Amino acid sequence: MDELDETQLKNHVESLKQQLQFNREKTSVAIPELTKWIEEKMNEDPFLNPDILKDNPWVETSKCVII
Repeated sequence: MDELDETQLKNHVESLKQQLQFNREKTSVAIPELTKWIEEKMNEDPFLNPDILKDNPWVETSKCVII
């Protein structure tokens, strides 16, 4: 690996400092919360609920045609 000059090192240190300030959450907490959110939103997802997809005026109703 090539050696870094002083400017690159300062940028790298600044980046590491910013990363240390970022609040992180344990996966043991985040995954159950994400799973709960997904399950709550499943009824609103048009790809999982075809009744919602029928109400969308932008959905193409015809099949693709080869000319």
